[in-house]
Amino acid sequence: MHGRSVRLALVLLWPLASGASDIDAPELGVRLTGLPSGAATTQVAEQPGGHELATRVGAATLTIYREDRPAPAGSDVASPGYRATLDAKFDDFSVSVDSAALGAPTALAGRSAWTVVATRGASLSSSTVYVCVTYVIVDQHLYRLTVSATGGDGRPAEFDALVKALSGISFTPVRAGNEPVPQSASNLK
Repeated sequence: MHGRSVRLALVLLWPLASGASDIDAPELGVRLTGLPSGAATTQVAEQPGGHELATRVGAATLTIYREDRPAPAGSDVASPGYRATLDAKFDDFSVSVDSAALGAPTALAGRSAWTVVATRGASLSSSTVYVCVTYVIVDQHLYRLTVSATGGDGRPAEFDALVKALSGISFTPVRAGNEPVPQSASNLK
């Protein structure tokens, strides 16, 4: 019986493992392994106050944003007061959450993080918006990792796949855009 369960698990998980892709984004100091196959990635783009990378798989999108300025001394993503300032700062982004009141402490690449998973009705439709936002401070810089998707009949599998892919993130020293970069963030392996 146990052998059959293992075989079933391998059959179900093989498509996720076999087509996995990696992203190197030295401009953000991020390497992400184990993305689902078909992940379409954009270049690292300058955003107000930071830089961002996005990847899309089907109905789901993962964005990784890194603030350029160091986080204020003593900043802690576990602090509701600090998260309230983040909620206000990121309220005009396309995906906002109430992380001051919601979420739970998590870990990301061995660092303390705060994650909120939420749903809400999409405007002007019967669809549901699914969102997972994780805040983490690495080398004194705030990162905001967001997975979002809209689904009608249940949560899209691509949403779950991108959330799972976050466990494959590692942080590396940031390389400025004018330094030689061995791989562009747009290159998937």
